[in-house]
Amino acid sequence: MNKPLFLATILLVLVPFQCFPQQDVVDPYNQGVEALRQDRLDDAIALFTRAVQLDPQDHLAYNNRGVAHKRKGLLEKSLADYSRALEIKPDYGPALANRGTARYKKGDLDGALEDLNKALRYIKKDSVIYTTLGLVERDKGQTDQAIKDLRQAIALNKKNLRAYLALGELYERHKVYDKAMESYMKVGELTQGRGGTKEIQDRVANLRKLAGEDLHRRGLDQYRQGNEKQALALWSDALKIDSGLVPALRDRGLTLHKSGKFQKAIDDFTAALDKDHSNAELYRVRADAYYKMKQSDKAMADYNKALELSPGDAIGYNNRGLVFHECEQLDRAMEDYTKAISLEPTNSVFFENRALIYLAKGLEQKALADYESALQLTTDERIKENIREKISALGKRSEEQSTASGSGSRP
Repeated sequence: MNKPLFLATILLVLVPFQCFPQQDVVDPYNQGVEALRQDRLDDAIALFTRAVQLDPQDHLAYNNRGVAHKRKGLLEKSLADYSRALEIKPDYGPALANRGTARYKKGDLDGALEDLNKALRYIKKDSVIYTTLGLVERDKGQTDQAIKDLRQAIALNKKNLRAYLALGELYERHKVYDKAMESYMKVGELTQGRGGTKEIQDRVANLRKLAGEDLHRRGLDQYRQGNEKQALALWSDALKIDSGLVPALRDRGLTLHKSGKFQKAIDDFTAALDKDHSNAELYRVRADAYYKMKQSDKAMADYNKALELSPGDAIGYNNRGLVFHECEQLDRAMEDYTKAISLEPTNSVFFENRALIYLAKGLEQKALADYESALQLTTDERIKENIREKISALGKRSEEQSTASGSGSRP
């Protein structure tokens, strides 16, 4: 007996039979199919029940009654119907697919996996079966196979919203952010104007942030290992995903500054400040780059802003002191170096810088005292040797000046 089919997972064209020898059997079945189409579930169940009473070997009627039971949320009854259909016809692919789906909903992952894989022996290319199979494998922790089957589902149906969404969630769970975004963006395309778009946009935006942060962290790891080129590449990739990621802009800028690419560093610091207007550190490091480019006015403006935002920044005072020093505003430079020392009295560089001001003012004993302090504070042997040379030179100058002026004698 040939009859039209109505399945939970396989959508086929249903054509009622107009002429059939066993008309009393066929009529309830066809009427049941029509009731199922119209979602009149109680009527459909009654009609399919009549059909199996008239023909207890009607596996199609059992399968379709199972669909109606499942739609009503009666999973146990739907499972019983699918199982009865398979007792009658063990190779009936649609019933295997439907029972596999019902088993999945019941949490029977092993049973679902068995049924769905069997269904594919008889129904080779069905997007929905591959989708459900992928969901089962995902929940069983079989990630690689789940991805493979979900991608196969999409290959068979480019508009398979459920597969794209599941694939996106799977990639997101395993922090494969670029592919997760790609899947979610496809969901956004398919749901445009049908609701859910705002949720998907939020997911993609959050993934952009996570992806950028992940690449930034990886860049930091490379930088700490001395791989600056790789670090720069990773930070650039992060900024392609999230152009406003301030930490990536800052760290790329600092690395560019270190390699002497001061204008590119300034561009990154400026972009970061566009996103974070009150970041004192960014003003200070941009000022450092301006200073290197001999743009004293811009450097001074940024140091002033940095210290306004963070008045406890010892490095900021020291570096502004350098600008004053270069502009021969020695008193202002002295004030800044002294302020830096008061904030961070263990930094040898601050003492060395102030010693230069004392020397410029002819206050050699004070300069000598600062060099002595710097010598005690530094642990770098190369720097220690350089400071010792300065102290020695100052000592010789003092001796020469003393000899030139003569020495007094007591009466």
